[in-house]
Amino acid sequence: MKMFKKIANIVIDILVVLILIISATILTLSLTSQDTGTPNVFGYTLNTVQSASMEPEMYKGDLVIGRSTPAYDNYDVGDIVFFQSSAYSEEEGYEIIVVKCHRIVEKKEVNGDYKYLTKGDNNEDTDESIDGWIYSEKIVGIYQTKDYQGKKLDNLGTIIDYLQSFWGFFFVIVLPMIIFFIYELVRVLMNFAAYNREKALVAAQEAAQSAELSEQQKQKAIEEYLAQQAALQKNKEEEPMSEQSDSAD
Repeated sequence: MKMFKKIANIVIDILVVLILIISATILTLSLTSQDTGTPNVFGYTLNTVQSASMEPEMYKGDLVIGRSTPAYDNYDVGDIVFFQSSAYSEEEGYEIIVVKCHRIVEKKEVNGDYKYLTKGDNNEDTDESIDGWIYSEKIVGIYQTKDYQGKKLDNLGTIIDYLQSFWGFFFVIVLPMIIFFIYELVRVLMNFAAYNREKALVAAQEAAQSAELSEQQKQKAIEEYLAQQAALQKNKEEEPMSEQSDSAD
């Protein structure tokens, strides 16, 4: 039973550490995406594919990892880039910044700067009607160029999106932490009660040991007992003699 409890405690401690790591990761992704709409972790951008627009290069639900890029870089036709767009959020009730990952299909120079037209590989039309021509400051990262190739993790983006949602964060992070907190609290209370019982037992044993008589005290008690018994016997012997005296009178 003790071995089982020990193993259970180790497993629970490991789960708590994993949950804390996941929580810290989600918090980092959320904080680093506030300015650009996409997380920027150690120079890399992580995004979940939200549609089938780039199939078969990437599929909805994939997590794509690319390199974050500074503004005003010079991109080429054929590059797959992450760029800022906007979309109406029914949950928020207003437009929010979203990040798309599409391929550059046209490029123009305007007053020494460049603007780009993008398109999803699986889309019939370009993004001109939605996003128009975009400038370099709207591009926040690259997924694929002639010199660089990003990474794709199948379906992991769906999990990340769920963990970042309210109910996902609650069921996967908050609820288990509440359960673990209650478990740890009960374990602390049980250990405290066991400690008090052990402490009371030790105190009782010490009291019993201190209450034991020494050899001298034992001898004195025996002598007092024998003297008491002798006095009782003497009283019994004297009683018949006093009764005889009374009858003679």
